Amino acid sequence: MFGFRIQDKTSSPSLAALGIVERSEARAYAALIATGWSEIGFGYHGTVHAHPDHPDVVVRFARKADGFGDYAALLRTGFAGSDGPHAPRIHDLHVSRCGALMTVGARLSDPPRDAWWLAYAHAVIADHPGVAMDEGVRDRFRVAWPAHEPRIDHASFDGIREAFRAAWPGYEAYVATLRTVSPQGLDPNIGNVLVGIDGSPVVNDPLCDDGYGLWRSPLARGLARYAEVSRRLAGEVLGRLGRAPVPV
Repeated sequence: MFGFRIQDKTSSPSLAALGIVERSEARAYAALIATGWSEIGFGYHGTVHAHPDHPDVVVRFARKADGFGDYAALLRTGFAGSDGPHAPRIHDLHVSRCGALMTVGARLSDPPRDAWWLAYAHAVIADHPGVAMDEGVRDRFRVAWPAHEPRIDHASFDGIREAFRAAWPGYEAYVATLRTVSPQGLDPNIGNVLVGIDGSPVVNDPLCDDGYGLWRSPLARGLARYAEVSRRLAGEVLGRLGRAPVPV
């Protein structure tokens, strides 16, 4: 199925090189499982797959191109820190005509839940300067780390804050830059920080579920916005006429 793709110009592994041909919304998941790409994780939209013959990479599949596609597109475009230790490596990206997203990325590890730095790494993402924190975000954070608050200047992080900044001086700057370039707020969901091969915290999936289509060209994004506005206006007109719009 035709679609949009971004691929490294280097020898990084691609979907084609990994033998992954089926990429449609309806059949890609079953094809991954059938060819040995077992599911090792999942999220709201997507699943993550690993293969014993390719231990250094994972394939992420989402039936709907979501915020991870935007993140991957931002990383591939490049911004300050996008090639540094706190950004995941995305080797290939493909969005099919039916909207399914597949990516190939470097494999990351889950941090130990009791890692001394983990709560602070998540607090950096949750604590958006000048923005009121959602109580649900705070509650979920407190369930994971009852001794802390999701504020980087909170007294519970005294000592941890300084040690974290000494160990990874670029982490907070990376998150701040990501906020600047992102089309939406960062997702403070617990579990969005993983560990890279060098032991650094990696901001893995920080954009909310609904994608903005940054993997498309500017022209394609403009056409998509035009089509969406046209559908909405048509629905409003039909609604005033007492008729339901035809689903597309």
